[in-house]
Amino acid sequence: PNPALDTSSVCRTIPDLTGPQYALCLKHPDVMEVAVQGLKMAMEECQFQFREHRWNCTSMTKKHNSPYGNRLLHKGYRETAFASAISAAGMSAQIALACAMGNLPACGCNPRMETSTQQWVWKGCQHNVRFGDYFTRKFWGSKKEATNVYSEMDVHNSRAGRMIWRENVRLHCKCHGMSGSCEVRTCWKAASSFRKVGSIIKQKFEQATKVDTDNSSKRSRRLKTARRRKRHIDNTDLVYFERSPNFCEPDKTLDSPGTVGRVCNSSSLHIDSCDTLCCGRGYNTVRLTKIERCQCKFRWCCDVLCKKCLMTSWVTVCK
Repeated sequence: PNPALDTSSVCRTIPDLTGPQYALCLKHPDVMEVAVQGLKMAMEECQFQFREHRWNCTSMTKKHNSPYGNRLLHKGYRETAFASAISAAGMSAQIALACAMGNLPACGCNPRMETSTQQWVWKGCQHNVRFGDYFTRKFWGSKKEATNVYSEMDVHNSRAGRMIWRENVRLHCKCHGMSGSCEVRTCWKAASSFRKVGSIIKQKFEQATKVDTDNSSKRSRRLKTARRRKRHIDNTDLVYFERSPNFCEPDKTLDSPGTVGRVCNSSSLHIDSCDTLCCGRGYNTVRLTKIERCQCKFRWCCDVLCKKCLMTSWVTVCK
């Protein structure tokens, strides 16, 4: 923890916080600092999962590496659902890890002692799943606090992201004893790699449920149940209610840069193809030159010596 942490300065760097969120930040600035790291990790994962899509998540990190001020998060799109879910999962994961490492005074290692049927002793310092989930839930709000269809959708999808992350916390063990026997087993709970969590949320994105909205209320529109002919909504399912734009052209209202200048695959028949990614505008073939490490050699004891080589390649980019 940073004893000289300036509470207000940390909170001011996070755009578009609501009153309750800002108050939560002032109360736990050190936790919020870790939470922002979790958001950054989540956006890096988002960019990986959508690297071949027209919307590739790059615009979500424009404001201080925090996606929360992005205009897309205030829409009802399928992409919005993914962004909310992965952001909540990233916050929970990073906070829980920081707790286990003893970096936050508000929480700590979550010790646990158990005994299996084989009388092995299970112990260790595990990720503080409860506190990570608690803080993220407080930040994203609850269903009771949702005042309109957008916030209600945000609450549902962020909860789905937290639950998907929680469900991927597994028991890791190390054996102790003579000749590698497991007379004593030291175990701790830790989350799976965040790449796995991102892949699961991406699958949920592909299977997301479009829901109807109820316009009967003058104060706010509310999410209705899913269309019965489709399927029942599970707590880890993502939901959306607005048709997504094509993301082809720059759109300042969505903080979307469009696909001009994006590298595409001219020989592909999938979503990364030039036909799909360039939205019918065509593409240019350009020569790309960059400096890379090359001809690396290992020198005893502990050095790797490399030369710098000028590498040239031809790539196709959207018009």
